[in-house]
This record gives sequence, C-alpha cells and structure tokens, in this order.
Amino acid sequence: MTSPVRFVSRSALVMAVASMACSTSIGLLPPAGVTDLRARAEAGVPGAQFTLGDMHATGRGVPQDDTQAVYWYRLAADQGLPEAQFTLGVMYAEGRGVSQDTAEAAHWYHLAAAQGYPREP
Repeated sequence: MTSPVRFVSRSALVMAVASMACSTSIGLLPPAGVTDLRARAEAGVPGAQFTLGDMHATGRGVPQDDTQAVYWYRLAADQGLPEAQFTLGVMYAEGRGVSQDTAEAAHWYHLAAAQGYPREP
C-alpha cells in the first residue's frame, strides 16, 4: 500500500512538472533567448523584429507593451515583411500602441495584400 506521504510528494511533483510544461508550451523564452532575439532584432533582422513585436503585443517572455510592439512591427514592416505590415495595420485599426487611424491601417493592409498576405491555406 502506498503511504499518504509518498502520494502527496508524487502529486506535488506531477503538478510542478505540469506547470513547467505549460509555461514552456506557450512560448516563454529564457532570458538568454530574449537577449539573443533582441540582438538579432536590433541588427535589423525583420523576422526577429516581428517576433519581438509579437512578444510585446502579447506579453510573452517580455512585459506587455503595445508601444514597443508597434516599434518592432514598424521596423519589420518598413523592410517589407508582409506579416508585420498586416499586423501593424491591425494595431492602427484597433488603436493599440498608436492613435487609431483607419487610413494608416488601410495603407499597411494594402502593402501586405500586394504581397499576397494573408495567404490561403
């Protein structure tokens, strides 16, 4: 028969492991991962800029900050990354991190659409 103490210890261990697995599955990066990503974004890599913008928009791995999200999305969008152009349009349409501006949103949507974004599955 299993002793109650052993059962509680196993349950606590299972809960701790499940908690760690959940936090990893939602994409939290360790501090070194964020540092490396930020270095690539600052070096001008559009994909890294877009990813860092997404992280700021959602608060995953970094503090949630729509103004920072817009900053990084714009850098990637200015380099022609259609995902960033579309997402920047969303930020303007919703007034997140910038003043709501439907004309500016339409501008960024148009640029993304000219590149075929979003693509059909």
